[in-house]
Amino acid sequence: MDIFERHLVLFERKDGLPQIRVLKLPISVDMMQRVCSDVLPLPKGVCSITPGLNQDYSSSVLRLSISSPIMPEALLDCDLSSKEFAVLQQNEVVCSLIHKAKEKRLKTEISSEQDHDAPNVCRSQACDSTENEVLDLSEMYALEHVKVASHDMVEVPLTIVYSRDLKMEGKSPALLTGYGAYGESLDMKWCADSLSLLDRGWVLAFAHVRGGGELGKAWHDSGRLLKKLNSMHDFLACGEFLVKRGFCHRDFLTARGVSAGGLLVAASIHMQAALFLAVILKVPFLDIGNTMLDENLSLTVSEYEEWGNPENKETFNYIRSYTPYDNLKKAVQYPHMLTLSSFQDTRVGYWEAAKWTARIREYTSVNTNKLTLLKTDMNSGHFTESGRYLHIEDTAFEYAFLLKMVENSTHKIAD
Repeated sequence: MDIFERHLVLFERKDGLPQIRVLKLPISVDMMQRVCSDVLPLPKGVCSITPGLNQDYSSSVLRLSISSPIMPEALLDCDLSSKEFAVLQQNEVVCSLIHKAKEKRLKTEISSEQDHDAPNVCRSQACDSTENEVLDLSEMYALEHVKVASHDMVEVPLTIVYSRDLKMEGKSPALLTGYGAYGESLDMKWCADSLSLLDRGWVLAFAHVRGGGELGKAWHDSGRLLKKLNSMHDFLACGEFLVKRGFCHRDFLTARGVSAGGLLVAASIHMQAALFLAVILKVPFLDIGNTMLDENLSLTVSEYEEWGNPENKETFNYIRSYTPYDNLKKAVQYPHMLTLSSFQDTRVGYWEAAKWTARIREYTSVNTNKLTLLKTDMNSGHFTESGRYLHIEDTAFEYAFLLKMVENSTHKIAD
């Protein structure tokens, strides 16, 4: 929420997607009756909204940034009175993609009417254009929002991104990402790194499972404490949907989870290990059973609200039913696994990833061709190093792992 002298700005979510509502101050009874119609007309396809500082109380201009998996982040000023936007800046890195998208549009359009009605490839000042538009790469990449029925028939939002050159014949690899904790919504901002996979024919999917904040507090409450298993069921339902609907090959589904998202992915593979070819667990919360019993750790007591206090017998037994480390079993073919930890991590101990990897190797050392890797960064913390090139190196390492696992699996299928 942002408060100005003459306007109240509310940042909301509807069906899991962000929106902005503006109310004139002071608020009258008539104004409250019209409140539902006061939503700002944002550019189509926005998945992430970040408010600016907006420190000038007397101003009538709201500064914010918007983006999506196919919309590079744009900095906007919005006139709260007229509800008109002005594009101040947009990511310059992808300017070459604009020209590529425009060329593709010109080649595929066969009439001026089609040209008028075609999806927008918008421009911004950052790309040497005077037109006040926001760049949208929907000419090259598709963005879909669907609902997936979970085990209890609750509909779970799933966002799917893929190249428009891709033929949906059930032959593509896919990367499914999830988080589902603390009432936090899954990050749906623009990330240029993802183009590397999209242009290689990958499908990227984001599972907005229960425990997150996409659908409000009730959505969070239905995926925490004694309802945490709903998160895992939701994640698996999204994975199965991708396979059944032909978005990916049944042998090429991969998954990635960070921190509490690592717990989500790791617990999910216990329930259905054969669904995934490979998984990436980054600074993952894998030993929740033992961690929540140690009150000397920095975050244990404050985490009771999310996971519960295992001093309570019912809570203890419930946590034990899904904690990844304690549920590892012998003679199970787990997916290829890359576990990434940070030695200086004060939120999730590096030893959790080490214990996890050691036990998997012990339990699966015989009759397995699955790769189990552990990489520990000795210098970074929970949020890893922030340098530009270090981030690129980390992402390249993760993508190389995924690409290699799919390549090896492809050769086996061909043989």
